Amino acid sequence: MPLYDYECRKCSHVFEVFLKTSEEDETLTCPECQAEKPKRLVSGFRTNAWSQFLDTMEKRVNPQKFK
Repeated sequence: MPLYDYECRKCSHVFEVFLKTSEEDETLTCPECQAEKPKRLVSGFRTNAWSQFLDTMEKRVNPQKFK
């Protein structure tokens, strides 16, 4: 389930919500003031640093594999 960031349009409280991709956010309310229809914020994307590390080590050990 993806984690989404929301901001309340009334009190500006920022909060996170787990939603299934099939779920709609029309029924969400602010946990602070109970206002309806918070604004979805753009979230950053995080990569998997561990797989990048393994790829780098593999290139060092077996450079012929990546030619």
